[in-house]
Amino acid sequence: MKRLILFGAPGSGKGTMGELIQRDFGYARISTGDILRAEIELGSADGLKARAFMASGGLVPDDLVVELVRKRLLRGDLDGGYVMDGYPRTLAQAVALSAVACSSEKAIFIEVSENEAVDRLLSRLTCRECGAIYNLKNKPPRREGVCDICGGSVARRSDDTAEAVRRRFQVYGERTLPVIDYYDKAGVLVRVDGSGDAARVYDRLKERVA
Repeated sequence: MKRLILFGAPGSGKGTMGELIQRDFGYARISTGDILRAEIELGSADGLKARAFMASGGLVPDDLVVELVRKRLLRGDLDGGYVMDGYPRTLAQAVALSAVACSSEKAIFIEVSENEAVDRLLSRLTCRECGAIYNLKNKPPRREGVCDICGGSVARRSDDTAEAVRRRFQVYGERTLPVIDYYDKAGVLVRVDGSGDAARVYDRLKERVA
């Protein structure tokens, strides 16, 4: 099976790009953010552990994330290929993922400036029911506070505060950039300009997916 890995700083558009790839290429989308938030909603022990880290902008411990992703990869619905959104974020996670066999692999690095990414995050809204992503500036819901897709409540994520966003950038630089180097040395890294609106970014990115 094919594996596509989406990288980028917080606010680079990984989630939106993952959804578009899923729609157009039929890949299963595996989002660690969605997995963790689902555990938090369930009130599971893993969710309670993760919540404190996510709220402060820190990374959830490797052992917890690796185990949750491992369980997801065992579901048996990935024969058509899958796209990883938000994983791996550390070298330990990258090594764990490399142990999972695949027929081909690409790691797409979406490059965007910190100022643009922060602006996007502080304007981002998310549906609490289905996870659909909106933006106050260029993609607001048709009805304020209501999801276009499922009618659920749309609001800013609790971890999308200015303080938490800046903290996530610090963590990204410390722990995730070495992962980019890991895939670059493996010869599977592809760089894509992530500036501008989502449609422009996707036009650049989709040519590199096949």
